[in-house]
Amino acid sequence: MLKRAIHWGAAVITVAAVTVGCAAPEYTYVKNAEQKTYFKVPHDWHQLPTGDLDDYLTGSNPNSASSAIRQRMWWSVAYDAAAIPDPVHLTTSDVTDEPIVYARVAQLTEPQQNAVSLDMLRDMFLPVTEDAREAQAANTQLTGFELLSDEVLTPSDGTHGVRVVYNYEITGVMHTFDLTALVNNTADRLYLLFIRCSTSCYRERTEQLDTIATSFTVRSK
Repeated sequence: MLKRAIHWGAAVITVAAVTVGCAAPEYTYVKNAEQKTYFKVPHDWHQLPTGDLDDYLTGSNPNSASSAIRQRMWWSVAYDAAAIPDPVHLTTSDVTDEPIVYARVAQLTEPQQNAVSLDMLRDMFLPVTEDAREAQAANTQLTGFELLSDEVLTPSDGTHGVRVVYNYEITGVMHTFDLTALVNNTADRLYLLFIRCSTSCYRERTEQLDTIATSFTVRSK
C-alpha cells in the first residue's frame, strides 16, 4: 500500500539486469532489449517491484481492466539505495535521504499521442511549467519550487524530449527531482527515467546521480 503520498501524474517500464565478471561490478546494467532502452545503477542498489507503484501512478485498481491494459502497454523498473528499500520512497511526502530511480517505457494511446509536447513531458510527475504549477497552487504539500536545469534533448534521429531537474519543499524538507522524458518521432512511445532524493542527498551524490541519468539510452529502431 502506498501511503503518505504526494499527488503525481501518470505514465511506466520492466527490466533485466546484466552483470559480468567474478568480483561485484560497480554498476548493474538495466535493459529492455525489445525497446532498445538501457541505463545503469550502482550495483548495491535494490531492485523493487513496481506493480503497486504503477497502479498508484495511474490511479488504477489492481483488479481493474485498465490495470491489465497498462501491464501490457508498460515496462517499468525501480531501484532504491535505501537500506530498507520500498517503492513508497518514490511518492512519499516523508523525507527520502537515499535516492530512488524509476524507469518506464510506455506505449501511448491515440489521445495521449495527440497531447504530447515538451511541456507535457516536463510535467509528467510533478508540475514544472508555470501553467501546471498554477493549476496545482492549492496543493500545499508542494511549495518552494526551484527550477535547477531544463534541457531539450535530441539524443538520436528517432527520439526527442527533455531533462529537467527541480526542487520542491515537501513537509519542510527540500527534495530534488531529476526527470528525463523522451518520445519517439511518431509520439507513440514514451521513455522515462526519474530520480528522487532530498536536496542534501542529491548534492552529496550529484556525480553518481548524473551518471545514472546520462546513462539512459534509447536506440533508434
